[in-house]
Amino acid sequence: MRNRGMSKREFEDFYLANRTPCFRALCVTVPSFAEAEELVAEGFTRAYANWNTVRKHPAPSAWVVRTALNLHRDNWRKRNTSKRHLVAVSESYEDQSEMLDPALLRQLKQLPEQQLLVIVHRVLLDLSTEQTAIAMGIASGTVSTHLKRGLASLRDLLEPQTQKEAINE
Repeated sequence: MRNRGMSKREFEDFYLANRTPCFRALCVTVPSFAEAEELVAEGFTRAYANWNTVRKHPAPSAWVVRTALNLHRDNWRKRNTSKRHLVAVSESYEDQSEMLDPALLRQLKQLPEQQLLVIVHRVLLDLSTEQTAIAMGIASGTVSTHLKRGLASLRDLLEPQTQKEAINE
């Protein structure tokens, strides 16, 4: 096993502290709750197997999410789907409302992929701009731009819903 010399407790602490944020990040970026569960499990399994390397990463939780998203893309390519896109919220997400508000999830899924991924890293994984840039392989300025645009789009998407709720009250 490649993780010789590592502290099992260190990895357990990392897993316990990061499982929920990583799972939320995957819920936002993949079509189903079940697939998010499988991907986060596989991401952490691979992190454990490579812990001596992963623990030195500037943002190990981002490594787990990136690994899981790479697996998702590989699976998508194998299924030979004609076009990759983010899908509407499945019923299984609504069953998990304590994890992430279904209404917010629907709005997030309407964002362009890069904006969505920046929000996932910056907000759900609570990474800095620099850590997000490293994890995504883009410039810090690009992270800031996508975050600004993504949050503005979310405000625009959520504003009509908020106004409608105020009228109904």
